[in-house]
Amino acid sequence: MGENVSPADSLWDSGTKMVTSISATEFGGSGDSPDILLSFIILVFFVGLVVFSRELLTVIPNVIKSTFNFKNHYKIEEKLSLSNMRNVVFVISLIYFPMIVTIMARGFIEEQLSLYLPLFLLFSFIALVSVGLAKKLILLLLAWLNKDKLTFSFIEKVGFNHVIIASIITFPALLMKLLSDDISGELLVYTMAFSILPVYILYLARGYQIIIGQHYSHFFYILYLCGAEILPIVLIVHFILSL
Repeated sequence: MGENVSPADSLWDSGTKMVTSISATEFGGSGDSPDILLSFIILVFFVGLVVFSRELLTVIPNVIKSTFNFKNHYKIEEKLSLSNMRNVVFVISLIYFPMIVTIMARGFIEEQLSLYLPLFLLFSFIALVSVGLAKKLILLLLAWLNKDKLTFSFIEKVGFNHVIIASIITFPALLMKLLSDDISGELLVYTMAFSILPVYILYLARGYQIIIGQHYSHFFYILYLCGAEILPIVLIVHFILSL
């Protein structure tokens, strides 16, 4: 509530007070606008899922098969149309991960980090893209140094497939959070992280199969592991913590 004192020469005496109301938006700032914007972003994302439903329905079964059969990774790359659709689904998966973390841990983000939710969503997406670009540059460097473009390009595409697999595994957690607010978001985030871990280990094993299968040494694989898998993540985390 705000107070305005009338002038002394008015019909009322100087002690008279006029009471005016102040809206919640004026007092508190933006009101519910962050929730509205975040809801709009989520809505656009789900509309995107509908728009690209053909790609999703085509790619997901093939990617799931590749989880159990390594040869299916090659089959995906052999079909140009399927490979292109896989790339679309991969981009959707990249958008999905920051979104699911934002939805599940919104309380922690707002209270502990004091961040605007859509801004956190944007920063998370940029961080993921940065890791991907750093890794791509390292793979291009390895391909150039070893004059072997096919091997390292294939490793990159296999990585795309495993990102999609990880998004499939964690999607039920998102549905649980959207359907019920009683479930702790932090608990779901930890559950999601632990469920992704086996997928990442499987991806590293696939990378080992590819590299050793092309007659590279085990020492080279260790160098690849440190340079292409660990280094990009360390650099991005260091950059974020230094902000």
